[in-house]
Amino acid sequence: MPFNTHNFIFIFLPFFLLSYYLADVRAKKVILLLYSVLFYVIGNYKRLESIFILVFLTFMNYVFLLFIVKAKRDIVKKTAFIIAVSMNIIVLCLFKLQLFTNFIPLGLSFYTFHFISIIVDAYKNKHLSYKLIDYLNYILFFPKLLSGPIMRYDNFISEYSQRQSSENYVVKGLFFFSVGLALKCLLADNIAYIINQINVYGFDSISILTAWVGMYSYTMQLYFDFAGYSLMAIGVAYAIGIKMPDNFNLPFCSKSISEFWRRWHITLGHFFRDYIYIPLGGNFANKRFIRQSLNLIIVWLVTGFWHGFRINYILWAMFICIIIILEKAFLINIYKKHEIIGRIVVCALMPFSFLIFSITNLNDLKIYIHKLFEFSSVINMRDFQVIIKNYAKIFVIGILFLTKYPKALMEIVCKSKYMMIIASASLILISIYAMSMMNSDVFKYFAF
Repeated sequence: MPFNTHNFIFIFLPFFLLSYYLADVRAKKVILLLYSVLFYVIGNYKRLESIFILVFLTFMNYVFLLFIVKAKRDIVKKTAFIIAVSMNIIVLCLFKLQLFTNFIPLGLSFYTFHFISIIVDAYKNKHLSYKLIDYLNYILFFPKLLSGPIMRYDNFISEYSQRQSSENYVVKGLFFFSVGLALKCLLADNIAYIINQINVYGFDSISILTAWVGMYSYTMQLYFDFAGYSLMAIGVAYAIGIKMPDNFNLPFCSKSISEFWRRWHITLGHFFRDYIYIPLGGNFANKRFIRQSLNLIIVWLVTGFWHGFRINYILWAMFICIIIILEKAFLINIYKKHEIIGRIVVCALMPFSFLIFSITNLNDLKIYIHKLFEFSSVINMRDFQVIIKNYAKIFVIGILFLTKYPKALMEIVCKSKYMMIIASASLILISIYAMSMMNSDVFKYFAF
């Protein structure tokens, strides 16, 4: 069940919060679990295979988790660990490759990473409680189930066990939710019209300026869509006193591509850092550049394959990886002397990388890239004139929301409970109106 639906906003969320806060302290865990199960079932009742796969993987991983935690012999513990991690990776790859079916269970990529995370941490002898209800709430916790943010078990249990229940948490949580909803409904969905218009024209027919506007529009749509979802998830969790980690932190204010990826999809980056990059040896204290570069290539290949087994995802991942390696080799010294260069690199190359990410057909990608530099098309720019006439306002507003000022305004609003209530009510009403006037798209990262 997407967050940007009337059913979630008017029925599911109010009933969940009411049930949770009216429940006895001992019953809150059960209420949370029941609503998480209900959330996934409602969203997948037409895809019973998705429900079966989630149930199967949830309980199979719990069996292996118990083997790892309770095993007295290292060989048993290690065998259970290897089988569990391998099983999760194989299942994920089978669906990503679409060998037996043409659909991917909703949330598979994200809850698979949660399985792997808890299995690896348990194998490393993290002494935590693995009660069944705590484990189920960690895996099925509905705000993060479909698209994250990815949260480690120890962090979740810490928040989950010490969660605070108060009016202030509800108010602030709903404010975060309303801002995320607005990012999705008012920005991402409206900017999508620019991309749709370009698709109507066809890549062969667009002028150079339209091509550049389209490239930046897709970047903004992807950012506001996913950042909006993440903020909504964080808001719902915060409303019951669970603080989830930030997933975005002003990535377009970065001074290098490396910094950008520390600010974009933060929890996924932390997952790859902790479970792949560091075990491979990390950066070896910057003493072995070739090995460090190889580790980066491995991590980025995994990142590309995680998004899907398509050549454009691999090209996108390698494009980013090469830039990061070049930055570590010598560009970072240039950025330190001339910060503006780093900012220009981010603003120019990141949208280009997302263009590679977005166009799955390589021939179409080749045509679009050619259009970015087809200066002869300046003579005839009727398409650009139409786009400017119809979409200039939303494009400019989107650019402004990539800056630090909207977040600064949010921080000001958060200082007053009454300002948060007024802002939340206004944003939710405006977003609902926008949803009723147009078909609100499904969140883009549901595809992964």
